[in-house]
Amino acid sequence: MQIYRLVYASEGALIGTEAHIRKQIDEIVVGSVARNAASDLTGAIMQTRTGFIQVLEGPLSALEEAFERICRDLRHRQIDLLEFTPVDSRTFDRWAMALVTPSRAIGRLISASDFCDVHKKDKISAQPVMQLMQTMLLVQQGTNAA
Repeated sequence: MQIYRLVYASEGALIGTEAHIRKQIDEIVVGSVARNAASDLTGAIMQTRTGFIQVLEGPLSALEEAFERICRDLRHRQIDLLEFTPVDSRTFDRWAMALVTPSRAIGRLISASDFCDVHKKDKISAQPVMQLMQTMLLVQQGTNAA
């Protein structure tokens, strides 16, 4: 079965206190884990200073369905599809949906615009985003295991 990868960035439309927004994000992840596991999707989501960056991997039909649902979700405003391509293997194969949680200091600095590719003028490059997310997940796991 051919696996595809979809990477997007979006402006967040979550409102409320920091604690309320954190709860909403946790609810997004819990719902995504159940849906993704049933659809053979894996991936990770990271909240940035201005929104979200998400990577999803899996069968084409499941990715298309998930992305259509995301595009209708009012918790996102402007959604920018960064990458949609067939891949040889999954990058986030251990997670139906991992939540990448930058430290508070790093989180305040990270914005989707931080990953702009100067050759694509204002277009975010998916590869640096995925590398950062994967590294942060590994650090989180190391911290949680200790």
